[in-house]
Amino acid sequence: MRYHHLVRSIVLMNLIIVAGTVGFMIIEELNIFDALWLTMITVLTVGYGDAVPESGTGKLFALIIIPVAIGIVSYAMGSIASLLLEGEFSESVRLKRMKTKIQKLEDHIIVCGVGRVGEQVLEHFREKGVNAVYIDENGDQLKSIMRDEEVYLVGDATDDKMLVMAGLEKAKGVIATLPSDADNVFITLTAKGIMPDIHVVARAEKPSSVDTLRRAGADKVINPSSLGGKQMVLSMLKPVSVEYVDMMFHSSDHDFGFEEIIIKEGSTLEGTTLGEADIRAKYGVTVVAIHREANLITNPQADVQLKSGDKLVVFASDEDLTQFEHLCNGPEDR
Repeated sequence: MRYHHLVRSIVLMNLIIVAGTVGFMIIEELNIFDALWLTMITVLTVGYGDAVPESGTGKLFALIIIPVAIGIVSYAMGSIASLLLEGEFSESVRLKRMKTKIQKLEDHIIVCGVGRVGEQVLEHFREKGVNAVYIDENGDQLKSIMRDEEVYLVGDATDDKMLVMAGLEKAKGVIATLPSDADNVFITLTAKGIMPDIHVVARAEKPSSVDTLRRAGADKVINPSSLGGKQMVLSMLKPVSVEYVDMMFHSSDHDFGFEEIIIKEGSTLEGTTLGEADIRAKYGVTVVAIHREANLITNPQADVQLKSGDKLVVFASDEDLTQFEHLCNGPEDR
């Protein structure tokens, strides 16, 4: 227990005060207030002179109390100083260690806020092994949920210095999950102001804030309440479809998911059509869409020719995705 020395000294101090008060009441025949007063000025070695032991026994009793009390007070002050120094030192060491880890990061995600929504982001990033830096003002909350290898900073995520400290200039994106829409707008403006090309995903608690966040520069705005409502409606109207999707994403045998994979120059897929590549039959991967330059080709047909630089939106198990990604790489990446 971190505070056991301080608790012990407080208990001992109370015991010596009670013992001194009772002792002076019996020896000096004082009332409880005068006995307490005499005990306090004796224990604290104040010595106002207005109250002193009159009897020899009382003086001897005071001689016993004074060194014991001084020892207890010194012990208490030492415990307090140790706690303060230990806290400052450990925090300084922790911050230095975090800064060192952040300096080594590249293409990581900065998550602003680790509350109800931010904690869900944390859990999914853990599953996917995504490198991220988490920022939150609640240091106790962060320390209680973070693992030793995870990187976090205690502070105000709306502060541009905190975003820079989190490695904004080398980051891949920013996720603003704070419960205040105004704070998420500010984070978006700050991040885009420092790094205009950085990808920002922002949480909107109110539907009316969605457009505001988009105007602030957010690339994607998520309203958790709206998504939850839609999920509940679909669960009622199309329960089988929703159950199937949940089963696919949370299967115990295979971990299915969507992924974005870029066809590199020199890939064996370059120049072939979807029909010729026969991706689904050979690799178990379903191509849902193709992002080419500024266009998004949804539900692409078999005669669509694949080109280097195409970003394929695919759905498959993690095992199949790994094999397919290797196929999409160029000769130098294999």
